[in-house]
This record gives sequence, structure tokens and C-alpha cells, in this order.
Amino acid sequence: MRSKGRIAAYLVACCPFYLEAAEEAPSITEAQPVEVQASDETDEAPWWFSSHETVSRTIGNWSTNIDSFLSGEQSQQYNDSYVEIRFGSVLEKDESSGFFDFSAKLRLPNTQDRLRLVVESESDSLAPESLRGESSQQDSVVNSALKTTISAAVRYIKEDIGLDVDAGVKVDFPLDPFLRFRLKQGEVIGSFEWWQKQEAFAYYSKGVGARYGIGVGYATSPTLNFGMDFGTTWLDKEGLFYVRENFSIQHRVNDKNRLGYQLSFLQSGEHSIEPDSYLYNVQYERLLYKDWLIGQIKPQMTHEAEDDYDGVLSLTLSLAILLGPEYLH
Repeated sequence: MRSKGRIAAYLVACCPFYLEAAEEAPSITEAQPVEVQASDETDEAPWWFSSHETVSRTIGNWSTNIDSFLSGEQSQQYNDSYVEIRFGSVLEKDESSGFFDFSAKLRLPNTQDRLRLVVESESDSLAPESLRGESSQQDSVVNSALKTTISAAVRYIKEDIGLDVDAGVKVDFPLDPFLRFRLKQGEVIGSFEWWQKQEAFAYYSKGVGARYGIGVGYATSPTLNFGMDFGTTWLDKEGLFYVRENFSIQHRVNDKNRLGYQLSFLQSGEHSIEPDSYLYNVQYERLLYKDWLIGQIKPQMTHEAEDDYDGVLSLTLSLAILLGPEYLH
């Protein structure tokens, strides 16, 4: 398994603990590449494989050319820029909906080793603690993609103190500039790790807010990890606090299969915090092809306070595609 990859990258909608690895390319596994078998030397690769190779090379060329243009020097360093696309369907009772998310990280090592260009889809909510499902959920995948709000930002990273700063704009009408400060501390001690994160943000249209999170994790073995975290967000325009507690287990079955288990409690309020809901889910993730095509299945039970905690079952089916020089074979 890649040290920077993990199934939790795709549980982000339900667990803010996993947001911490956003700067790393979300590789899922380090399984040995599956070679494309051809019946003879004249056989061509499938169109979807060729398309992935072409787009991955293009991402690398864009990143290298932008870096060379801004710095005035030819880039000689390894290019770890990437794009992640994730889409799928959510089935609930007699209804179905779809979602589409993507993010891109372009590293510019010659311009400044701490600098990134970040392009990603934006959730309608500034409080991840309030999310029960997918952040971009619409009645179909196509509508989700059409209604996706994109943000583009320059991210400055100061790793020695755990600081990163985003200055950018949400590509919407009218344009919505924003500024975000994030500071993270943490430590790994043997099989035990802890982290805490402070964040402040300001959007032209959505106002200002602040977020705090703290979490711990324990690895009983290289394939089994336990974690729990607490997060809270305050939004000035809404005048509300959102609070969430998550308990999770991650199990790496083998190089191609992973399981995640999660229990979450959600609360909110203006002056006093009241229970909103609780949910629990199981996510199965399988590497379908090489190290860049991942299938995910997640059944979830959600119990809302406004419905007297009657359970609602949903099933999320999704695909994740990773593109970039790292995924060329």
C-alpha cells in the first residue's frame, strides 16, 4: 500500500478526520501493476486505457510548463501533480440521486517548492460536520456535474510548522474570492498518533467562519487501524455551531481490497448544542485496474432527530479515477 493512500480519502464526506491528507495524491494501493495483455504486437490498448494515459501525460505537461513559465527555468524534478475524479449514485428508498466530485493539485517546484495550484469542486456547506452523505448530491450525476461549483486557489505550504494558506476564487457568478488559513499539529509515537487542526476562512458571499478538530489513531497491525475524532465549525452568517464525533475502523484485507467502518454523531445549535442525527456505515473498496481505477460500495443507516430517529437505509455506489504522471505505466 502507498503510505499516502487510504480508503478514508473517500469517507471525507462523513469524517473530517480524513481531510488531513488532502495534500497527498490519493493513491489507494501499491499493488503490482497489471500488465495489458495483447494477443499480438499489433493489438492496440483499449480506448479507455489510452485515454487515461493521454490525460495523465497532459496533466504532467501542464504542470511542468506552468512551472517553467513562472520560474523561467526548465523543470527537472519528478512531477507528482494529479487529478482525482469521483462519481456515482446514491440509492435510498424508492429514490436515487447522483454526485460528481473532482480535485486537482499542480505542484510547481521551481517556482517555489511550497507552492501548489489547487482546483477542486466545492461543497455547498462550509461545515463538513453537517454532512450526512455526498457533498455534491443532486438528482443525477449529470446535474451534479453541471451544478458543481469550482474553486481555484494558490496554496502556500509551510510544512515545518504545519501551515497552509489558500488564496483563491470560487468560479461562480458573481465570482466569490476567499482566503483560508489552516494550522495542523500532530505526532506519531509507535503505533499511536494524534493530531489537531485549526482553521479560519473568509468568503466574500458566505461570510467568515472557524473550525477546530482533534483526533487520535491506533494501529494494532499494519492492516488494522482504529481512530476517533472530534470536530466543530462556527459560521458567522448562520450564527450556528456544528459539532461531530466520529469513530472508525480501517481494515486492509489485501493489496486490492479494503474495508472501513464508521459511527458518527452530529449536533448543532446557536447557544446550546442539540442532537441532529447519528449514522453508521460500512465501505468496501476494491482496486479494479492497476492503481488508478477504484470501485466503492457503501451501505449506510441514518437516524434523524426530526424523524424520531427512524432509520433510513441508503446505498452509495461509486467509481474513483486517478490521473497524473504517477499513474502512467
